[in-house]
Amino acid sequence: MTRRLILAFALMAAPALVGCGSNTTESLDSGTADVGGITLFGLSAGDNCYTVTAITPGYSDGCGIGVETLVNQSLPMNYTSATATVVLGTDGSLGGGVIANNVGTLVRDGSTSFTPTCTLHQTDTTQLTMLANNLFTVTVTEVESNFAAACGALAPAAGTCTSTWTWTMQKSSDATFVTPLCGEAP
Repeated sequence: MTRRLILAFALMAAPALVGCGSNTTESLDSGTADVGGITLFGLSAGDNCYTVTAITPGYSDGCGIGVETLVNQSLPMNYTSATATVVLGTDGSLGGGVIANNVGTLVRDGSTSFTPTCTLHQTDTTQLTMLANNLFTVTVTEVESNFAAACGALAPAAGTCTSTWTWTMQKSSDATFVTPLCGEAP
């Protein structure tokens, strides 16, 4: 069987798994698939590093994350092709969710800490949009709240803060997923 015939069977058997999607970008002859008039792009399966190549002007960093300082830094991402699921950031810090037809919403909602005693609640909603194979934008809204008293000056005066930004991200040329995780970005 040719790769194209195998691909045709795979597309018929699992259309929801294409376009982030495909098993890996390498599994398709051209790296893309055209299904129903939509060009579907792929992600490399498994653990990979993705570099923040740009930040869109107009971001708001109310939580003081330093989102603009992460341009040219890499973050880990895991893509599970069988479920079309993406988990982005160290320990899923920017969320996880299903990608279909080049788009998806990643969500993270839970407790985190800045120090062992400075705990807080963090919610991230990340809209991921594929632009090409292993190239996408993420529009993130992060809300931090419920800061422990031990956070002191690290806690915002209002008790809650919000940061919003959009990054363009691309698979790192050194696609190896090693510790420290992709340069230890968040």
